[in-house]
Amino acid sequence: MQCIANTLFFNSFVYMKYLITFLLLLIGNITFSQNTFSYLGTLLLSNKTSISFSLELIEQKGVVNGYSITNIGLEDETKSEISGLYFKSDKSFQLQETQILSTKSEAAINTFCYINMTLSFKGKFGSKRLEGDFTGNFLDSTQCASGKIILMEKKKLEKKISKIKKKIEKQIEEEKLDSTQILQTQILKDGDDFTINWESNKLKLFIWDANKEDGDKIQLTINGNIILDDFETKNKRKKIKYKLQDEENIIEIKATNLGNSPPNTSRIELVDSKTKYPIITQLTLEKSAIIKVIK
Repeated sequence: MQCIANTLFFNSFVYMKYLITFLLLLIGNITFSQNTFSYLGTLLLSNKTSISFSLELIEQKGVVNGYSITNIGLEDETKSEISGLYFKSDKSFQLQETQILSTKSEAAINTFCYINMTLSFKGKFGSKRLEGDFTGNFLDSTQCASGKIILMEKKKLEKKISKIKKKIEKQIEEEKLDSTQILQTQILKDGDDFTINWESNKLKLFIWDANKEDGDKIQLTINGNIILDDFETKNKRKKIKYKLQDEENIIEIKATNLGNSPPNTSRIELVDSKTKYPIITQLTLEKSAIIKVIK
């Protein structure tokens, strides 16, 4: 009896082992046979106008479902259901909009143009695009549009847009700085102080060694808070932003060493909304200069 019980237990164990393996393989096949596509771009109409357009697709065994969005972010933004086929042999899609899922437009439903499209992958390596032709039809099958579709993978396009945006913002900031008034350079030595009347709520401060780097180190304190401690100035400018308190703000620059070529020399530039204040400090060891900013 014990032998039979052991045999039954062994057979049950083997059966469960194969069953679990089969289920894992089945789940793996279901998971990996499904592909998702997220693309963003434009519809180029034959009349030379363009419409923003995106596709979110799920492909499984050649069958494609998903949705499209036209006029993204505009008052006529419309989301439509997509269905179609994917042909692995030539890596192409045949897709059509089948119904309106949601829209911000107040136009009658029979005035909507439903798109039929043929798309294929273009480009090498990681820079694949989806491109192709489309036609649009009303519900009564009358043609309402035609043209080309150019789409890029959404993540890559958003990354490109982000880079361009940062570049533009940087140019605007530089142009803004270039348009500010630059005053005469102030030279501050041991115990000197300099007072500035300030307009904005924030302080933008640049500090660097404008001459040969010789190991000069400074301590920068604003309103009693140590911002830079034993900081070695370099030819590359160090940028600091600070939110000012009402009325008086005290900036102290202190020499913590003399470097290889005394005195300790730093170049400082304070930038208000419309004015640049250039300053040079020339300090001996453990001595300070004060800048008072009055808001």
